[in-house]
This record gives sequence, C-alpha cells and structure tokens, in this order.
Amino acid sequence: MKHNRYGGLSDQYATLKDAVVFPHIADNSCGVLDADGTFCEFSRGVMGPRRATTEPQMPRSDNLPRLEGCFLYGGWLRAHFGHFLLESTSRLWALDELADKIDGIVFTPFRRGGVGRARKEYGPFLDILSGGKPIRILREPTRVDTLFVPDPGFGHHGRMSGSPRYRVHTRAQVAAISPEGPERLYISRSALMDKRGGVLAETRIETLLRANGYTVFHPQQHSMAEQLARYRAARYVVGLDGSALHMAAYALQPGARVAMILRRRAGLLADLANQIELFANAKVHSLDALRASWVAHDAKRVDFRSIGELDFNLLQRQLTAAGFIDDSAPIGNLDPSEIDAILTGMDRGDMRRVPLND
Repeated sequence: MKHNRYGGLSDQYATLKDAVVFPHIADNSCGVLDADGTFCEFSRGVMGPRRATTEPQMPRSDNLPRLEGCFLYGGWLRAHFGHFLLESTSRLWALDELADKIDGIVFTPFRRGGVGRARKEYGPFLDILSGGKPIRILREPTRVDTLFVPDPGFGHHGRMSGSPRYRVHTRAQVAAISPEGPERLYISRSALMDKRGGVLAETRIETLLRANGYTVFHPQQHSMAEQLARYRAARYVVGLDGSALHMAAYALQPGARVAMILRRRAGLLADLANQIELFANAKVHSLDALRASWVAHDAKRVDFRSIGELDFNLLQRQLTAAGFIDDSAPIGNLDPSEIDAILTGMDRGDMRRVPLND
C-alpha cells in the first residue's frame, strides 16, 4: 500500500484521556495533545503531499474549557468540496467500531473560517457517513474527557487510495441509498463559476453525449443523497476531472465504466483514477485531449483554476475507441475567433495561453 510522507492508512486509532484539541490557527499549528502534553501524530492535519501542520504547544494556564463525554476527533472542516472529502471525512472510518461508544464527533475550523458553509452544504454527507452522530465545533483549545483519534484513512497523494476500513465503511454507508437515475451520465462543470476551472466550450461535449444517450448532470444543483443515487445507478460515467469524481467513487457499482476527461495535467489525476478503481472496482479511462491551458495573465503555473483547450475531434475518437459513444462525424474544433469570444465572456480578466507538449 502506498503511503505519503505523513503516514496514514494504518486503520489504527489512539484513545486519549483528558486530551486537548487545538484548532487550526495562523501559525499553522493544530491537532491533539494527550494529558501529558505529548502530540498525537494521528491528529496531524495534511493539506497536500508536502503540506502539513505543526505541533501545538500546551498553554501555560490550564484554565481551558472542558467537553465532557467521549468523542471522535474528526480534524477540521474544509469549505472546499474536494478538500472536505479528502481531509474532513478521513477519520470517520473508525465509526465502524466506535459509533456506539461516542457522544459525537468534534471538528475544528480551518484557518478560523468556512465552518458554516461546510456544515450547510456538506452536513448531509457527514450524516450519511457518520450515521447522524452529533457534531461539535471546537473554536478554541478545549480539553476533552475521552477522545478517540483515528489515523486518517483517506487524503492527498498516496492516501487517496483509502485504507481498507475507510473504503469498506464509507461505501457501506452509501450503499443504503437506493440507485435512481439513468445508466449513462455526463457530469458537467459548465454551470460552475469560471474561476473553478473547466474547459472551453464544454457544451460541445454535452451535445455529443446527449446524442449518444447520456443525461447531463450538474451535481451542485442536487442534494448529496440525490448525487449518490445517480452515481449508484450509472453504468457509464463521463466527466472532467474534479471533485465530483471523488464523490462518485463512494457510490459507483462494481463494473461501472468511467471516462475521466483531463482538463489539466496534474500528478493527482492518476491518484484520482486509482481511487475510483479501488473504491468501486470500476474501470477508469483517462482521456487526454488537451491542446493548451488558459491561465490568469499573472499566474505562475497551471492549477485547478485553469481552463483547458481541448482537441474535440481527438476526444471524440478517444470516447469512441473506449466504447462510450458510437462512431459519428467529427464535431470539430474551436477556431481562434470562437476561443476569443468565449474568453471575453468569462469573468476572469486577462488570460494567457500555455501550450502543452505531447
């Protein structure tokens, strides 16, 4: 099993008495200390393959608020959906053993913000994975009578494969949702804000796939339960790389086929494909038809905010060869005037083209 430099995926947890939970603050420290002030490594927050939090220091004064009872440490709540899945759900696997032993789950804010949005938008998914356990938000250092601190079973880079118990627990919770929806699904980003990234003229892909029997699905317009029900029903799924495919991995049925269209080139995409295959026993086809990326004029690199420029004719051939669509006349590529018109209509300011090497 592949691990990253900060560990994880051990399917173990620590049991601490009189533990102190420290929220994430400006100096990047957070996590849990035991009663003697020793840092619990399982509580370290990881924001990326090379980005992790530092250890907090026990306050000189022990006049800390106390939370009575027995709780599971959930880490922080992230407002960004992808980071929420990777970081805020990663310790919930331990509920397969501890659900009947705890009074609830404690989370902390991430950099003091976003908790309200995360609870409003993603609370229903937390309820699905946790069985509706009460959630407590700790905004200041707090002593907890008994705290279970699981090693993260999911996360960035090598953690994206998920630990065995994380995969089993999360998929078992989602399996209670009945499949509902079409067998052919295109997960679209075309209704998202431009700054969240995408591809030029995604509607051209939508038109092609509608002609081949696909339903165009905008996940952000549906409840979490509805999204999972659609993914459980789908046998053929096509979509741009992104958070929606992280979500689909919890629900896709074994044997489902996924075409992941690259909207950027990034190392994490191989990890995403691996996640889907390991979680769902699904077959993933990663389709790279990128010609260039469009980024902000002052951007230093291509990232999740970039807009991909696709070779639509190549993409069409790739989808046909992989068995997702029937052979048909080429849909054609964008000419420079069409690209200029699309960019002008975006709320992104000046952008520059970054050609991609084959």
